[in-house]
Amino acid sequence: MFANFPKVLVCLVSASTPIAAMNFEFAPLGKSSKVEIYLSTAFGGGTIKGAFPKVGGEIDFWVENLDSSQGKVLLDARSLHFGHYKVAGDAHSMEWLDSGTFPEISFELNGLKNGRWDGKRLLAIAEGTLKIKNRSYPLAMPLTLRYLRNERRKRDGVRGDLLILTGETSISRSKLGINPNSMLDAVTDALTVKVSLLGGSNRVRPFLPSALFGPR
Repeated sequence: MFANFPKVLVCLVSASTPIAAMNFEFAPLGKSSKVEIYLSTAFGGGTIKGAFPKVGGEIDFWVENLDSSQGKVLLDARSLHFGHYKVAGDAHSMEWLDSGTFPEISFELNGLKNGRWDGKRLLAIAEGTLKIKNRSYPLAMPLTLRYLRNERRKRDGVRGDLLILTGETSISRSKLGINPNSMLDAVTDALTVKVSLLGGSNRVRPFLPSALFGPR
């Protein structure tokens, strides 16, 4: 009856010992991630969808101390494309992204706040700084995180874990300096941003993160 006692003891000791942050990179799996932009038209109530097709950057994910999680999401402003040809052209103009002058858009994560477990999902607020057109803005986005232990090999043959982050928020483009003269513009001020990010680690966590091993 005590045959499995050593294994149980190892698990209990491991669970009580804090594990260093797991580093997840987005670039190696960048085509599996996307950031989508939704523009609402002022007339007719239509929606125009755009997307950044590839995502770079990384995140240091601390399960035991979510507030210490840090990282950066990197986007190439020049890669943003829309299905509507007129919007696709305007998006890269000086009044909008001015992507020729400012090719990089970044979000620097300063911590995951108010984390709570909902089954196997972790719900949290990603707080950080959005940098666009060489200007910085505070941003908080609700996220849902899922941790897939030892699942990276199925994606690209590398042994490691996967971290999936999804979320949605609304941003005022005038506050970001994106075509602020909106009176004559056919697009409303609020932009909807949806993110779906997939990060891969280069090592496997000893056990899956959960409420049991999370913040006390």
